[in-house]
Amino acid sequence: MDKHKKTKYVKNRHKKLFIMLSLLIMLTVVAVAVFGIIMFNRTTRDYREQILINSSKLAAEQIDGDNINKWFENGVDEEYNATAKRLESIINNTPFLQYLYVYQIKPDGCHVVFDFDTSNADLEEYDERPDVEADAFGEVIEFDESFTEYIPTLLEGGRIETIESNDTYGWLLTHYEPVFDSNGKCVAYVGADISMIGVHDFVDKYIIQIALIAALFFAGCIAIGARLYIGARRADHMDNLMDIKERDEKLLRELVEAFAKVIDLKDSYTQGHSTRVAKYTEMLARELGYDDETVEKYYNIALMHDIGKVGIPDSVLNKPGKLTDEEYEMIKSHTSRGYEVLKGISLMPEIAVGARAHHERPDGKGYPQQLKGDEIPRVAQIIAVADCFDAMYSNRPYRPRMNFEKVVSIITSISGTQLTADVVDAFLRLVDKGEFRAPDDVGGGSTESIENIRNN
Repeated sequence: MDKHKKTKYVKNRHKKLFIMLSLLIMLTVVAVAVFGIIMFNRTTRDYREQILINSSKLAAEQIDGDNINKWFENGVDEEYNATAKRLESIINNTPFLQYLYVYQIKPDGCHVVFDFDTSNADLEEYDERPDVEADAFGEVIEFDESFTEYIPTLLEGGRIETIESNDTYGWLLTHYEPVFDSNGKCVAYVGADISMIGVHDFVDKYIIQIALIAALFFAGCIAIGARLYIGARRADHMDNLMDIKERDEKLLRELVEAFAKVIDLKDSYTQGHSTRVAKYTEMLARELGYDDETVEKYYNIALMHDIGKVGIPDSVLNKPGKLTDEEYEMIKSHTSRGYEVLKGISLMPEIAVGARAHHERPDGKGYPQQLKGDEIPRVAQIIAVADCFDAMYSNRPYRPRMNFEKVVSIITSISGTQLTADVVDAFLRLVDKGEFRAPDDVGGGSTESIENIRNN
């Protein structure tokens, strides 16, 4: 191949690489944004719907169904007032519950038993909340046209699914819970509306964050692209194509490292976590005897192991207190999210493996696939030890790093169950060589239980 053809080949190759990486970054940013918005909307709706159903059932339990017809015949009494106070307490103390009312459904309309003004503190910051006055006892409200399909079921005392609407009353989820008398007959319904306001605010902020991240990457792509073309013009001075390969690998590593920094910026509690885990993975891979090419590949895979966290809402990822079970499940989903984002990268197919499998355990109690022993990809076995070490041996805003000897003892104690035994053995050999202890570690450190560390 003459110099002219060689230079043209190098230019075309770098141009294709630049275009491919640009498309990869754009698709990744879009995919993460879409997944994050979809998951947030779905999780928020499910969470608020459960609150809505529980509050409706609680309200129905406060009402003696035998009294409803008596009140309509004889008027309200002290028992009515006492029941009203209990129901009012429910609406005022249930997050995002906007309307609470009790209707007796008849062919001519909804006969009001109870109705309450909204005074929920969670809704006060939103100007869009309509000002709705409560209807008085005994008033009859005509059926709204949109309510027509539910009337036959409600007249028969049946149940209907949760209704979602977005009209003049705002974005609401509505649930109707039957109230029964002592004979088991449905005599009224507790209606409850929970507000979905606030969701759009999060989505708007999230899209702005993604746009800023995309702008950062595209600016980096332009700078790197300029370097690529400059390098292509000088390619005729290269001795062989191996030099080009080495530059491409270096470029890939720089881009992966840059993306890893953005991942860590997303999680304010774990700044630098991805870079440290990649460094520890590289050390362990060398100790286990892997060649330089494999070590480099494992380093890049480890850098991207937490990419799925970009799709986790900030309110969950950076929560300072203990996570709820629902929030912890959302954190755990970062493994599957990361795999979905990375699985289509043909330049390094294995890069998706580390994202999905680094929380698997040899005893089969890990996630997301409950793999056992050798079913766990080798790179994920190594990343798991590096990730576990850094989770304990790094400073966080809510706690200092753990005592080094305690970290080593914990990792030793879970060898073969939570962590792969021969990787732990390699870790202990490096510890004996003084490779893992931080230069500024002069002893001390937190001795709290690792069970308190739940969001890594």
